[in-house]
Amino acid sequence: MTSPHEITIVWPKICLLVFFLSSIVSCADENSTTAKIQSSTSTVCGETIIATEKGSVGFMKNLAESEDSIRAIADKQLRAALESKTSDQSSSSSEASDTRIIYRVKPIEFLPKAEQNQICLQLEEETSVTPLKYGPNEFASVTGLNDWIMSLTRGNGEDGKLLYKQCGSNCSPRYTFSIDAKESNYVVNTEVLCGLARDTASDLYELSTALVAQSCASD
Repeated sequence: MTSPHEITIVWPKICLLVFFLSSIVSCADENSTTAKIQSSTSTVCGETIIATEKGSVGFMKNLAESEDSIRAIADKQLRAALESKTSDQSSSSSEASDTRIIYRVKPIEFLPKAEQNQICLQLEEETSVTPLKYGPNEFASVTGLNDWIMSLTRGNGEDGKLLYKQCGSNCSPRYTFSIDAKESNYVVNTEVLCGLARDTASDLYELSTALVAQSCASD
């Protein structure tokens, strides 16, 4: 997302997020700022894609929580993923209870390599191997989890301030949230790949959710 210096112009590093996961419908308009795709594709180590969508990080859209904003899509996706996990647990209690939700958020367009700052190229290489890690953090509700993600991506709170310190310049974070639903609480471990600066001419991010076996997910 944007660097700390750009925070008054566009949404800071993220999107995030914020929040989550969803049931999917196909996009009828190719030019729409929101693209929705549903897939049951299983990947290596048992990861099953639930949803992949594109959302806007535009300030006004997210302030108004319009349906194509990253905030609205994130909240929808998370709730749908939790419902999917609950449904799986009910139908096949053997393996479903051993799964967690993986929620990913990343920019779609990046600046050409020739326009990248050296620090971003260096961090891209380093954090691709060893991501920045935050958590575990525990929340009693989806709303609380969403508030924390918003705070993190805006550089607020202890974790957010640390993120902005570790991922400076105009380098853009790519987020992976690993979420465990334990009874009435949600435990989240976060990994961030900090690297290539996004092209701010585009305000679109890709948000995706998946279910993965606990034995495959990293903490």
